[in-house]
Order: sequence, then C-alpha cells, then structure tokens
Amino acid sequence: MARYSVLCAMRDAREANRLLGEMDDGERCALRVVSRGDAALVIARQTPPDILVVDAVLPYLDGPGVVERMRAALGSRMPRVIAGSTRRFADAHFSRCGAQALLSVPWDAQALRSAVLDQMEKLDAQIDWPRAQADYERAGALLAHLGMRKRLKGFHFLAWAGALAYAREDSLYAIGERIYRPIAARFATTPQNVERLIRHAVESTMDAVGAQGVYGFFGNTIDPTRGKPTNGQMIGMLAQRMRVRARCG
Repeated sequence: MARYSVLCAMRDAREANRLLGEMDDGERCALRVVSRGDAALVIARQTPPDILVVDAVLPYLDGPGVVERMRAALGSRMPRVIAGSTRRFADAHFSRCGAQALLSVPWDAQALRSAVLDQMEKLDAQIDWPRAQADYERAGALLAHLGMRKRLKGFHFLAWAGALAYAREDSLYAIGERIYRPIAARFATTPQNVERLIRHAVESTMDAVGAQGVYGFFGNTIDPTRGKPTNGQMIGMLAQRMRVRARCG
C-alpha cells in the first residue's frame, strides 16, 4: 500500500493530532497539522498533500477559501478534500469547490479516520494514464534498446508495467492488483493474459540476447547460474533503470 501525505487544517491542532495521530505510522500516512487557513495554503503550495482535511472555520482564511485558492494554485495536483462543518451553507460551498467528503463538526474520530482511509483507497485505484504515457514511451525505448521486439504484445504491456512501477514503486508488492489488473482493464483483456504475454516477451528476449545481455543491460552483476527473471523482477529492473536515467538527466 502507498504512503500518503495528509494535511490537516483545524483550529485545534491538539484535537487534530488526537483524531489522526495514530494514523501517522510512518508507512500509511504522513500527517501535517496547521491551525490557520493561510498556513495550510503555504504548505500545500510548497509540497502538495494527497489529502486535505479542513475545518470550515479557520483563522485568517476559512475552509472553503482554502480549498478554492488551493485548487487555483495546484490545478491537477489538488488533493482530495475531506471537509468538516456545522453549517449547511458551508457544506454547499465545499460541495461547489469539489470536496470529496463532507463530515459534521465536532469531528468524530471513527468517521474521520474512515473518510481518510476511503480517500486513500480511491487514490490507490487512481491511475493518470495520460500522465503515464511519457513514462510508457521511455520504458518502451529502453526495451527496444535491449532488443525486445516491438511487435510482441507483451512488449507494450511490459512498457506500461514499467511505467506504473516507476510511478509507484510499492505497486510491485501487489503486482496483480496494481499492475496487471489496471493494464487489463485499460486494454480490454484479462490480468492473466497480461501476465502471460509479458512472460512470453521476457522469455523471447532472453532467448535472443541471453542472460548476460539482459542482466547486463540493467546494470546487474552477471551470474551464469541465474535463470530467466520473473515478470516482477523484469518490471522492477525496468523501473529502476528509468529512475537511474531520470536522476542522471
């Protein structure tokens, strides 16, 4: 599972930490808390959060104002919004701003934690395919340079798999759900078919260029006893090579 950043803007910072502090376990959630609307906006502009928990009534800039200005500043990087209010007009304002969840204040710990987890699950399932296109093309260029044949259907599935693993390294821990299933859904096939065709492309390339050619291309130490890499190993090596090239420019 991915680790998400949650920015919490509440008038009472101690209350925010009481409600959400135990979710900040260093793995699932990284929590930042502020008690002023303008401070939330400053932090979000510097490091956009994945989820914003915001109170309707805040000093210097109210909750709806925070959401409106944040959306204008961040555009497509706008976090998912969980808003809390005691008044109907604020709920309506938050709805017009595109808040994903509306809760009643005083905040209920169980309801708030459930809302945060629900937004995390939605983020887990969300893939920005147009944004991933550039990573797919980079992955495809590497595979072509390796010697994998573009006419293989598995070539394209592997390039998409590399792009998804590059964007979300943790996806390799649930390769069926995070990689095969979304690729299958996008291309109207089955996860099993995606897996099979990637396996065929990997095996064909190993037969053509050999273990030394494949492992050497990805910068791994050559071990003559190593067999063909698994799909997961191949996807992981491809994503890692993309990261190295990105760092090197």
